[in-house]
Amino acid sequence: MAKKTLVKTLRRWFVGAFGNLSVSPTMVATLSATPADDVVAFGDPVEPNLKVIGATLTTTALGASTTLTVKVGDKTIINAQNTVAAVNAYVPVDDLVTNEGQEITLTVGGGAATGTAKLKLHYEVLGNL
Repeated sequence: MAKKTLVKTLRRWFVGAFGNLSVSPTMVATLSATPADDVVAFGDPVEPNLKVIGATLTTTALGASTTLTVKVGDKTIINAQNTVAAVNAYVPVDDLVTNEGQEITLTVGGGAATGTAKLKLHYEVLGNL
């Protein structure tokens, strides 16, 4: 298993009024024959003190037997989403509160993946209480 960290984009997440629903900047991973069990880490960590309530995953068809697992830190928010065909799915998340410096990762499963995966997190701002 290898881990590849993508280049930081340095885009800021909206951290305005408490309790408002927001959507993260789109995180894009271009996969090129990425082997099963490899981890792709987005260069920008998640902002702290957000309550993640869902995620949108959009992919091209990534290849035979492929799946993607999405994690924030060590918490799985999308588990082994089948990506043999193109995906455009919203997945509810059971209120995950983020901490400083947590990575957002994709783990390839099943077979080698080739194509594009885009991820957006839906969240509410809790602030620094």
